Amino acid sequence: MATVDLTNITPPRVPLTDARTGLISREWYRFFLNLFQLTGNGQNTTSLTDLQLGPPTPQQEDLTDIIIDINGLQTQPAPGTSELQAALDAVRQELQTLRQPELGSMAPLEQDNVPWLTFNTAPSPVPTAVGSMYWDGGTTMGIQATTSVLIRVGEAEYVYAKASSAVAKGQLCYHTGAVGASGVITVAPTPLALTDPNQIVGVAAETIALNGFGLIQISGDLRGFNTTGSSVGETWADGDPLYYNPAYVGSFTKTKPVAPNQKTYIGEVTNAGSGASGSIHIRIVPGSVLGGTDSNVQFTSLANSDLIQYDSALGYWKNVTPASVISGAGGAPVTKTADFTVAASETWLINNKSGSSCTVTLPTASANSGRTLHFQNYQAQTLVSASSNVVPLAGGAATTAILAAVAGANATLVSDGTNWIMTQYTSNNALLLE
Repeated sequence: MATVDLTNITPPRVPLTDARTGLISREWYRFFLNLFQLTGNGQNTTSLTDLQLGPPTPQQEDLTDIIIDINGLQTQPAPGTSELQAALDAVRQELQTLRQPELGSMAPLEQDNVPWLTFNTAPSPVPTAVGSMYWDGGTTMGIQATTSVLIRVGEAEYVYAKASSAVAKGQLCYHTGAVGASGVITVAPTPLALTDPNQIVGVAAETIALNGFGLIQISGDLRGFNTTGSSVGETWADGDPLYYNPAYVGSFTKTKPVAPNQKTYIGEVTNAGSGASGSIHIRIVPGSVLGGTDSNVQFTSLANSDLIQYDSALGYWKNVTPASVISGAGGAPVTKTADFTVAASETWLINNKSGSSCTVTLPTASANSGRTLHFQNYQAQTLVSASSNVVPLAGGAATTAILAAVAGANATLVSDGTNWIMTQYTSNNALLLE
């Protein structure tokens, strides 16, 4: 059998991999390719020892030993197999994260199932192009959303909006409408004496021209604008709280507004700086308006001197006139011509039932402590309570009697939380002495 001219084994001084590409070096690749072809492209069962290759070189002997060792590992369990597997896994992991040299340094990265990405925590130069994503130099990733807004992932939130009025960076903005075609809301700097705190959207993260689109920040740190307070006649310091300012358009104040102005909390000054050196931390807490968002309060048109009263039948607080409040004036007198139940708004009651005694169902004393009721007869008929819950003028056990069968008789009852106590009684038959 003729001696086969096998390509010489690459000298030891040639590394197995090319440092420039991370791939196997050209010399080693040619050697293994020739070896593969000589053995029949994987189909020839002839071993290296069957080939008449001439006297083996030291490198060939080393290679033969390696092949024997590999065959031995494939057929026999060897000690330290788990350690070897761990080492192989580590190498595999390292290979998965190597640059893909075949893409070229200028080619866009297109690779599925990327195990992870590690960013340079101090990129230089810092990217400025819209769409760039890089470590922000702090504690999170930054996404260059616009030429002037860097979104810090997980540390800030924004709303994309259209300006219905020109907006400057750092101005407080409120909701003015929506643009159906673009699917965004419209905003403008907050006006003077804004009454609805729920209209406040956030702080302009960038300057937006009239009818332009931009980002309104609703939480997180906003940097790069004047935070000295000079624009509103105040002096701000680091840590000062900031509220909606009812006296200046699109502005804040460090002094909590007083009623009837809303008291919406905007955030805190983190760096009281002039020019573009200032910063604030935004965390909007809308102020409240009684009856605005409360589920158990329902107001109608409010009038001067209105009072608040709870209506157990409706299950909410409502505004009422003073005359209708039990502890107030008591409202106008109400005439009854049949047995009746005292209503919640009634205080002055006239019994004008004819032909028989009139029965009144008094309010529950325990739920009306301090309430006062006034009764008067127009008919010569008695007025009695439906329950024994009336203590006579002279005291003693509670009875049902309220008024005797005398026209003009009248009495005053006051609840002590247990019964109705008679505090005054006048009979039309009483003799008046002077």
